Amino acid sequence: MSIICALSLWGCSEGLPTPTPPDTEQGEDNGDDNTGGDNTGDDNPGGDSGEDNKGDDDEGENNPDIVIVNGTEIDSATTLFGVVTDGQSGMGIENIVVSDGFVCVRTDSNGVYQIVRNPNATVVFITIPAEYQIPVDNGNHPNFYKRFTIAADEKFRHDFTLNLLPGGKESTFTLLTLADIQVNDNEDVARFRDETMPDIDALAPTLVNPYGVTLGDVTNKNASVMWTKVKGAMANRSMVFMQCMGNHDHLNEFSPNDHSKVTTFWKSVENFQKYFGPQNYSFDRSDTHIVVMDNALHGETPPDGTYEYAAGFFDWQVEWLKQDLSYVPKDKMVLLCCHIPFRDGTGGNHSDARYRQQVLDLLSEFEEAHLMIGHTHRNRNWIHTVNGKKIYEHIHGAVCGGMWHSITNVDGTPNGYGVYEIEGNTIKNWYYKGTNCSVDMQIRAYDGGQHYYDPRFSKNQPSKRHTFPDYTWGLDGYIIANIWNIEHGNWEVTLWQNGKRVCTMEKLNSRDWWVAYWYMEVYCTLNEGYRGDSVHLYKGKLADPNAPFTIRAIDKSGKRKTMTCTELTTDYSAVFGDFITQEEAAASTLSLPENEW
Repeated sequence: MSIICALSLWGCSEGLPTPTPPDTEQGEDNGDDNTGGDNTGDDNPGGDSGEDNKGDDDEGENNPDIVIVNGTEIDSATTLFGVVTDGQSGMGIENIVVSDGFVCVRTDSNGVYQIVRNPNATVVFITIPAEYQIPVDNGNHPNFYKRFTIAADEKFRHDFTLNLLPGGKESTFTLLTLADIQVNDNEDVARFRDETMPDIDALAPTLVNPYGVTLGDVTNKNASVMWTKVKGAMANRSMVFMQCMGNHDHLNEFSPNDHSKVTTFWKSVENFQKYFGPQNYSFDRSDTHIVVMDNALHGETPPDGTYEYAAGFFDWQVEWLKQDLSYVPKDKMVLLCCHIPFRDGTGGNHSDARYRQQVLDLLSEFEEAHLMIGHTHRNRNWIHTVNGKKIYEHIHGAVCGGMWHSITNVDGTPNGYGVYEIEGNTIKNWYYKGTNCSVDMQIRAYDGGQHYYDPRFSKNQPSKRHTFPDYTWGLDGYIIANIWNIEHGNWEVTLWQNGKRVCTMEKLNSRDWWVAYWYMEVYCTLNEGYRGDSVHLYKGKLADPNAPFTIRAIDKSGKRKTMTCTELTTDYSAVFGDFITQEEAAASTLSLPENEW
């Protein structure tokens, strides 16, 4: 059997913070990983019932220094090893990918893996094959990993057990993508628990083989108490939820105003792994390989210096990704789930200096590839063309919308999540599901001439913040459509009245004034990010201002379902969230940080 050595790659990365490994102790990590309110008491990630040990397994018949595990002799250089067995047969499973987060290996014919552990590794995990169930604990949290804190040269063994899916490998499944839950306090947790999760649970019975994955910023300040509560909100739900790190999951709760310390990166990784598992990992469903990676580089300053972190991958992460993908057949679909957008690599996006193009090149080698992204609190579909292949980047609206201050994101996308219907190695259809909204609600329509205000304020009251003199498009006789899950050029948007096509609606570069009013005047913020800028607005002139209308958005490829809307949004009767009275506004100095997300 080949042994792969997890060499330290830190020295070869310019600008990379020198890592400070976590404190080590002899033996395994005896901390309670199940702190999410599931009350399982099960600190045995991986779903197995065997014991971890430091190599004291079967000794060679004539040489006590030889360790043999399930028929495989463990190499003297190995520091991390174990066996992956089938829960039904008890036999070792061959070709299961196992990793310490730095290198990937495959189990041999006896189901045994061996790794020379990287000094910074504190977790071992498996890539769950498509034929097997995702191991879970008693709270229905993913349980495919094992944390440990031991000396760098200490041997550590952990065994995994996998159970076959009752119906065999799934031909179809549904992936739900939850970006930016971003709970900051108990009120945020309550809204996530009482709004988002029941909405998902109600939708789940209508879906085929549903699974969930978050897309970073699970918390707002990486506070342990919030990790515990948000994990509890996801316990014992209608599906298992895999997790992804975001920039806010990197903030150091012990030094919240000092993000320059190089220890911040590792402390936050350890905090995440304590509650949710590996920082970078993968799993398979059907003929789809799903990779989840952290692309917020806390401890590294971006070239323009405008953020407290850079966006991209460190050298060792790219090496891990290459090894992970090397075991994936090229006819599979690959979904790469990260937090920060790739887009064109400029500004705060995943930068070319940190492997943006190289990663896209890797993805282009597969039958189909998609990026699943969060971070912006806006919904947008971005299409890359790489080596002649289109790679979709799905940038999702946030579960929390505008930081739980309302029921919409700052571009008019409802608070919600993505839903992807997958068959084998292709996405057959996808849509954005607004929380507490019908599945069919994919468009919000406005009267282009309406002036927006809330009746809780006087219509003639000047703008409290004097942000804008008026909140209107000033387009009398026009319908404005906000269609958040659309790719421009790939769709035809038309306006109909009295059974006749009135016009093809034109793209409109503007703010969503309905949203802007709420955040600027009702929520009363000065933050530029809340001003309603939207890239998915359309306008069309009505033939008869008094006749009913229908907006139709049709995917020219025929791959996605047609979207329609027949009603105007005219007020804020369905909107709730933070609200400041007229008197409070006059004395308020409320202002949110410029880079709240």
